[in-house]
Amino acid sequence: MATGTLSTAHLPFWLNWLSTNRPHYHVTVGVTDAARNFVSTSALAALTGSPVVRNTWDVAGGVEPLHTRIAADYDGIIVFPASVAFTSALAAASGASPFHLAALGTAAPVVLAPTFPPGVADNPLVIDMLRGLDRMPNCHLVNPHRGKSRSTGAETEVTAPLWDVMAVFETAVGTPDGTASPRETAHA
Repeated sequence: MATGTLSTAHLPFWLNWLSTNRPHYHVTVGVTDAARNFVSTSALAALTGSPVVRNTWDVAGGVEPLHTRIAADYDGIIVFPASVAFTSALAAASGASPFHLAALGTAAPVVLAPTFPPGVADNPLVIDMLRGLDRMPNCHLVNPHRGKSRSTGAETEVTAPLWDVMAVFETAVGTPDGTASPRETAHA
């Protein structure tokens, strides 16, 4: 799942890296409406060979139980990058979107790679939010890296590289070498 941050613009690069380094994985990308401001869904579909899933209740032909399908059918959920808005709504157990409900309802690993604008990671409310997510038994936080904000140039916490995220995911699903998952393929 990709959320609305500038780091989402780099997702095509990371999907190319993933297809080269984990060619046996079957990847389905989900995007929030905010993520669509930063990346082309056509590019994401071309890179994965799968249709992009939108975080909406509105689908052609009616309402689809998207959240239950995601929660049941995938070996794990990776939120890369995870915006403050998405992460805080998940920590609040928000059921306002299919992606949040899927992450709350799955027994599979949920790996979050948060990214924070300058000053946000040090906010006591954000610190408490991250501690709350640690209580979710299948939730795995990937620590952001220090980097520069594109908007201000200030030092901040930026999304960890995908290889760090995949290491956490593969450990969580029990395949630290990335060669196979319990179902022979991994969906993220």
